[in-house]
Amino acid sequence: ITVMSPNATNKVTTIQLVAGTRQSIPSDGWTLLDIIRYMGITGTTPGRVPRVISQQVLNDFNPNWHSSTPSTVPLNYLFDQQDQTAFYVYPPNNGKGYVQINYSPIPTDLASENSTISVNDIFQTAILDYILYRANSKDAEYAAGVTLAAGYLQTFMATMGAKSDQEVKNSPNQQMGSITPDKPGSGS
Repeated sequence: ITVMSPNATNKVTTIQLVAGTRQSIPSDGWTLLDIIRYMGITGTTPGRVPRVISQQVLNDFNPNWHSSTPSTVPLNYLFDQQDQTAFYVYPPNNGKGYVQINYSPIPTDLASENSTISVNDIFQTAILDYILYRANSKDAEYAAGVTLAAGYLQTFMATMGAKSDQEVKNSPNQQMGSITPDKPGSGS
């Protein structure tokens, strides 16, 4: 479910930025969903919203952006689908700023049948269909099991609205229109 719908287990938290452009989401995460806002140098003061930007636009604007003058406040950020546990900030951070992020954590394993599943209850029907698909797949040596399994899988996929481009659809980059990078010191 979380692969097909990363926001099914989303978590919002504040992280401290490290010096430089490359930043990491928390170790329990598998993909960034959004950077919500800058949170000051203590992590408690809401501030400016960094704008998402494409790497190509930033590279065209300033090919040396990775070595620009560091700042506490990120003006822009970019996300690379090939490196989903990281994001980049512009200008480079000086290691003193915090941002509030929304990310998708890796679901925890269930310790017992009484454990709570970490996805929202709205996915209850999809979970049931998937469990029934898996259970009937084990009975695949009988035609009835194969048919039932296929039906439950089809229902699960329909419930989830499965599409091959889910990662692209949930990418922070999809929020972009025609955006140009902010210039440090511009106050925008």
